[in-house]
Amino acid sequence: MKQSLLENLQKLYNEKKYQEIINELLEIEPEQWGYDLTCLFARALNEIGEYDDAMGYLLKVANQGRKDYMWYMRIGYTYFLQKKYRDATEMFEKALKLQPNNQEVLLFLAVTKSAEKQENVHDYINHMIEELKKMKQKTENIDMIQNIKQMIKKLPQHKDILNTHTLLRVLKDNSIVFHIEENMLKDWKGSRNCFATNRIIVEGEKIGFMYRDIPKKGREDSGWRFIAGDESSDYMADEKNFGLYDLNLLCNYDPDIIPFLNAEYGKAYYRDEQGIFREAESSEE
Repeated sequence: MKQSLLENLQKLYNEKKYQEIINELLEIEPEQWGYDLTCLFARALNEIGEYDDAMGYLLKVANQGRKDYMWYMRIGYTYFLQKKYRDATEMFEKALKLQPNNQEVLLFLAVTKSAEKQENVHDYINHMIEELKKMKQKTENIDMIQNIKQMIKKLPQHKDILNTHTLLRVLKDNSIVFHIEENMLKDWKGSRNCFATNRIIVEGEKIGFMYRDIPKKGREDSGWRFIAGDESSDYMADEKNFGLYDLNLLCNYDPDIIPFLNAEYGKAYYRDEQGIFREAESSEE
């Protein structure tokens, strides 16, 4: 029952019917909600400006939340909406420890720190890139920050948007690939690392082709590779055009992939003209 209720309420959230979510959940004793419904209730409260109440409900599930990076994200987002930037930064940093390669966590962190320092977010991201270079971080981490910079450049450039709390609202409401993730891999076992191209992650294209490669020995890797399907060989030859991501992020971008994720290594699927995934024939057959 809880799962079907959660799915129905999530649809209401996507339709921005926040008060309906609140009203429906208040007909049930809060002690019966559980973790996911409590978090959704708090998110709905945030959307109607009831930040203190939202924080209160999030703190009620702190014991479970401390193992979930999204709990820290929601706490941080609530602080951010209250313009408590230092507190928000602390929460996003804790989320980053649990999800060190998550592009969206890095984006929240960049926006929050720039607000805390009263600095334009573009300038702050440039500073982040320089610091990563000084620390001799891996190239993919620097490229990830560069991707974030490109995402922000796609936003409407109206007055002061890059210096105010309005930015995260605009990020959520625009067609660029950005949203708060739902945990869609609760029963997943094994590594959640996967590779995807910028056509999907940065430009927002649907997944057109997916295949499961055999991971290299000793590497944390689910084996899944996702492409839009129109990438050229030159595009794929450039490592800057794809990156390592959490598999759950891809599920949020395109839930159609979920039924195929437990497929054996070597399996591949393409999206047909009707938008349905079909198994690709093996080249060995």
